[in-house]
Amino acid sequence: MSGRARLPGGEPRKTSQRNSRRVAQSPARAAPNWKPNDVVRWKGRSGTFRRDVGDGEHVEIVLADRIYRVRLSELG
Repeated sequence: MSGRARLPGGEPRKTSQRNSRRVAQSPARAAPNWKPNDVVRWKGRSGTFRRDVGDGEHVEIVLADRIYRVRLSELG
């Protein structure tokens, strides 16, 4: 398609929009690598890291002799 870049409705772009470029998204923050028996915080409570489930999203932690499967992003 030749010609100037236009907006989806067909109208031409404003002068201030002509040379703008999209900003690249910032890379995702890397989660810490926990080892078994490391102390973790979840919902204001201290617990023990048990294992990574393997799906890249969930881990198992132990709080008061109970095992919880929680999202990796919720751990502190």
